[in-house]
Amino acid sequence: MRLRSPQYRFPMPVRFPVVAAAAVLLLAAAVPDAAAEAGHTVDITLAENKGTCTALDVPVGAAPPSPVRIESGDVSFDCSGSIDFRLGRDTRFAFDDAKGTATADVLRIVGVKHGFTCGYEATRVVFHRDGASREYRGGPYRGKKVQGSFLCPRSVQLDRAAFSFN
Repeated sequence: MRLRSPQYRFPMPVRFPVVAAAAVLLLAAAVPDAAAEAGHTVDITLAENKGTCTALDVPVGAAPPSPVRIESGDVSFDCSGSIDFRLGRDTRFAFDDAKGTATADVLRIVGVKHGFTCGYEATRVVFHRDGASREYRGGPYRGKKVQGSFLCPRSVQLDRAAFSFN
């Protein structure tokens, strides 16, 4: 009697999904990010009281007038003053070229000031285009508290905001 080493074979229904998943992973790794490939970026400026935060060349997947989504994880603000901002969630913009406006569905800003972290949200925030450019400005905007301790004010005012799409 001859002993054979066991052969481990997946039945065909199991093999196909494994091979398909591996192919998808290889293709995903080989295809560059659509935003990076397209070269669309946005510069963001947020100002509150005496502090200003700026994020330059944030990648976005489309350019206005197409809808634009800014992923919060792609935004890294450089701040001056006593407050540090970050986006608390992804923001989607819709554009109305006839009116010269951009509307953000939700703008959630998380601020850290004197060691306290507080999050504020405003909905349907409208920005106005500067001439024929793709720079949209606005403010002041009032956000209601959605995150933070009882020490955080119930609402805050963002003095001005600007989004310049490149």
